[in-house]
Amino acid sequence: MKKLGIILACILVIIGFGISCVSFSLGNEQTEISEETAPFEIGTVTAESLKIRSGLGTENTQIGLLSKGDTIHIYGKVDKWYIIKTENNLVGAVFADYVENVQHTENPNQTLLSQEEQIFLNLINNKRIENNLPEFELDESLLNIARLKANDIVENKYFAHNSPTYGSIFEMIRSNQISYNKASENIARNLNAESAIETLMNSESHKSNILSQDFNYTGIAVANSPQYGKIFVEIFISK
Repeated sequence: MKKLGIILACILVIIGFGISCVSFSLGNEQTEISEETAPFEIGTVTAESLKIRSGLGTENTQIGLLSKGDTIHIYGKVDKWYIIKTENNLVGAVFADYVENVQHTENPNQTLLSQEEQIFLNLINNKRIENNLPEFELDESLLNIARLKANDIVENKYFAHNSPTYGSIFEMIRSNQISYNKASENIARNLNAESAIETLMNSESHKSNILSQDFNYTGIAVANSPQYGKIFVEIFISK
């Protein structure tokens, strides 16, 4: 039980491509990794081939295979095993002795987004990954505009694309001198990010924004609302 406690403490790691859980096992015990966003380390495989296991130990199922020189993201270490994610988003465990040049890095969005905003962005990008589309790149200027809009909705108690304070999203973008080719906006009101995404994906117009091949930059915001629970704003542009 002591070793399991160490695992539970160490591998509640956060992986930036979405919110889900990956099961890891040790003997007869099993735990899960919650996937959100966190600092990670980058390592390089030194063995000619390195098996990716579904859990911490050779008794666990092989779920993938790495080659010498492959780069992996490392989110934690338990005993002699690294918890990793590959370049193609495969999550598992590898034997640490065959990984070197471990370098620490930070998720670039971590200092910009609140936890709820990061969850919202991860869920949106997950939908794009599922549909073989590139992830949205976060634009800090759009992030500021999205937060202005979300707070305006809360403070002025309305729910619409046209703000009584700032006008349309196009006016907000132009007034902040952001160049773009095409723009759009999604807004939602719900209790949490997961429910907001479900609602948006059930609407064809909102879904088409999330899965558009035209847009490549986004700004998002989540604001607490006494009236609605939470307000979710996402601005999309192409440039």
